[in-house]
Amino acid sequence: MIGKKEISETLALSCIESYFLAWLNRNYDVIKLYSDSFISLRQAFDDFSRGATYQNYCFLPRIQDVAEEYGIVTHNYIKCNAKDAKKIIKEQSEKDLYLIRVNTSFFTDYKRASWREDHYVCVDKNLAWINQYPLSEGVFTEERFNEVYDGAVCIYKLRDLSIVPPDNITEQYTAQKFTEEELPGTLSALESVIGVLRVSRKRIAKYYSSKKTVKELLDKETACMDRMYFDIHLRKLKELKKEEIDLAEAYKEFYAGSKYIVETEKKIAEVLKNG
Repeated sequence: MIGKKEISETLALSCIESYFLAWLNRNYDVIKLYSDSFISLRQAFDDFSRGATYQNYCFLPRIQDVAEEYGIVTHNYIKCNAKDAKKIIKEQSEKDLYLIRVNTSFFTDYKRASWREDHYVCVDKNLAWINQYPLSEGVFTEERFNEVYDGAVCIYKLRDLSIVPPDNITEQYTAQKFTEEELPGTLSALESVIGVLRVSRKRIAKYYSSKKTVKELLDKETACMDRMYFDIHLRKLKELKKEEIDLAEAYKEFYAGSKYIVETEKKIAEVLKNG
């Protein structure tokens, strides 16, 4: 079964995507699938200004969906009761990825809950489990499995590992229209858009690892996004605690960061245009 380190190193937007990347990377270079991980700055900022949410954002394709569309993997989603689920799980092949949907009872011993209503954990044939958020592992007893199981098993299988997706990034990157982006009006929305963009650009940096100048620019851009993301998160925590924060001053800093991101994207697009 996949391990904590493998999960922690994934560039994912959801628990399923994280398990999937950790699993597939054992047999296939997942960086090849990052060719579908581009989203323009304009679309991302517009979407989150209009109410998009991080946990349900669909305009950055999930890697498991990309892999299945290209025929690299297949998946089967089975709705069944706990008894049938255990039978299915215990018959699994070690090459496959088995996930179960869990209910809120799974989080009883945690101080935090999942981001989404539908949360999954990875399980092996012995009912050993690993959870992406919060990162943890253990073994289900039969009784505990029955308590937390929420009616669905999701199975991924390898299909054709020889397939290499085409480069779908370069043309989209160079076609971007750059303007000073309007930032979402809430810290939560701003945190979400930067969170999505940093995953996208970190994937693209890995995809372009052989293009030195592009990689260096992307590394600088994602470092800026990291700083913004954690700064926004800290201010959001203060806001939740009812502590006083200067939002006007904060947004002045965030606009400076977004301006740097736009200027860096322009440079990247220019380098890609010139080959």
